[in-house]
This record gives sequence, structure tokens and C-alpha cells, in this order.
Amino acid sequence: MPGKKRAFLVFALAAAGCGTSGGGVKPDDMAAAQHREEAARENAAAREHSKEYDPKATVPSPFRATAGPGSGEYVFSPSVYNPTEVQLQRADEHRAHARQHEKAAEALERYEAAECFNFPPSTRAACPLLGPVARIDDVAAGVRVTFVPGTHVDAVYAHMRCHYAYARARAFEETMSCPLYMRGIDIKRASDPMAIEITTGTPEQVQDLRARSREEAVYARRNGK
Repeated sequence: MPGKKRAFLVFALAAAGCGTSGGGVKPDDMAAAQHREEAARENAAAREHSKEYDPKATVPSPFRATAGPGSGEYVFSPSVYNPTEVQLQRADEHRAHARQHEKAAEALERYEAAECFNFPPSTRAACPLLGPVARIDDVAAGVRVTFVPGTHVDAVYAHMRCHYAYARARAFEETMSCPLYMRGIDIKRASDPMAIEITTGTPEQVQDLRARSREEAVYARRNGK
């Protein structure tokens, strides 16, 4: 491949990805599949940079003056360098960035696998039923949802956490059918065995979370709250 054409391909591959500059890659930056795609692009860019390295492209560097053994004398000693060695550095940078994306994807996939151990893919995607609900009370940073006696709260809780993990691994796509499952929420059992607490660490989301919880709830009685 001609040098100019290959250089353009390297640039195009790098531009298509998220680049190697900036902070570290975080799992929630994008979906697991997108992390995999970015890793593939970064590895492809690394391969192209590696091709640009030519071990035979050594050239003399400018002469460097150093103090000689005698007073007022200088010895000019030439050295050599390879101007294509920078391509190896760039290849390493792309490979390191690819590994960050791979680790982020693995973290999301492990999280989903752990939370959805007993749920097949079709069930993971299904929106969990938030009910039958006896009442919903506001708590710090969210809500406490209390279910009616006889509800299998363990099963509701497990499905809710699984669906959240499923949504997180897909970057909370707009096509998801459960508006309750948004970034940054925490789903945990309450001290009351018949209740589940849903909270958020983002203060700006609290009111939205409370509203969505009440919209998604299926009450045991028409006026029960």
C-alpha cells in the first residue's frame, strides 16, 4: 500500500474511534457492544501504525558537539535514529486504549451475567412488574416500594436488578421499554422484608425517579398508595 494511502487509512481508523487522548475508559461510557467495536477499531489502528514502522529507515541525526579531551576542543559525534519508531509508540497507545475498552466491556458483561444468572435473555429484556404495590413512600434519594402480603419480593427484586444490569450493558438505549431503569440508580432490599428501595446518587434525578416509580407501579387496589 502506498505510503500516503496507508497514512490516510490510519487517520481514518483513528478518527472513527474515540481516540487515545483524554481520561480513562469507563464501563458506563457506552454499551458493551460499543466498547467491543471501539476496541476493534483501536486494534486495527495499531496494526496500521505497526506497518508504518521500517527497521531499516535509520538516518544520521544532526551532529552533536561535545567537549573534547583538550581545552577548547570539541568532538562532533554523529548518531542515528529511526524516524518511523514513533509509529511503534502510536501502535502501543492504540493497543492500550483497546484493552481499556475490552476491560470495560468485560465488566458490563460480568455484571449482567452475575445479576441475571437465573434469567434467560428473553426474560432479562422484559420490563419487570413493579407490583402488586401496597404503597410507595419517599426516602432519602428515592423511594421505598412496599408490596402486598403474599408477593414474592425476592423474585421481584432479582428481576429488577437483572433488568437494570441488562439495560446498563446496553447503555440504557432509548428503545428500552422501562423508563424506571435509568443511569445511576440503586435497587436494594429494605429493612421491611416486603419492601424494596430504589435510590439514585444524582440529586437532580431524585424527583424524576420518584415520578417514574409511581408511574410504573401496579397498585393492588385502585386507590392504594
